[in-house]
Amino acid sequence: MSNEILTEIACPNCLNPIDVRQHGHHVTCDACQSQFILEGRICPTCNAYHRQEQAFCSECGQALTRVCQKCHTVNWAGDEYCQQCGAAMDIFQLLQKSYAQTTADRLQAQMESSKEIKEAERQASEKRMAKMMAEEAARQQELARRRAIQRRKDRLLFQLLGLVVLLVIMVILVVAFF
Repeated sequence: MSNEILTEIACPNCLNPIDVRQHGHHVTCDACQSQFILEGRICPTCNAYHRQEQAFCSECGQALTRVCQKCHTVNWAGDEYCQQCGAAMDIFQLLQKSYAQTTADRLQAQMESSKEIKEAERQASEKRMAKMMAEEAARQQELARRRAIQRRKDRLLFQLLGLVVLLVIMVILVVAFF
């Protein structure tokens, strides 16, 4: 797995241990003041290290990116400033935007999404039912085929039994008259 829980790395210049949980993507060594960019991302919630860029933490599901409200650039969730325009990536702006929507708007959006979910579930249910009906029809056809084969076998058996009885009667009659 490409994810590791990483809490400390060595500075590439002086080998001083650096606690990456306090720094995020841009790392500054406390001992020699060298600055460098950490490859990959560290989840700000659970501190899981992700070598590849990804939108959500594979450990806790937390978003690893945020969009700048000013220039719409995708930034790491732990960045304090936008990489493109330098605007402050204030968490309170993000919260304010989510609460700017009125309750009626949120309820309307939820109702619309629930209709879409309900329709998708109805279609999935119809597909499952059609599949089950097709399987049942195939099962019924197989049962009818097997019953027909069994009836033919039974008919042949009765015909054979009738011939045997007829032969026994003929043998008895031949023995009785001679």
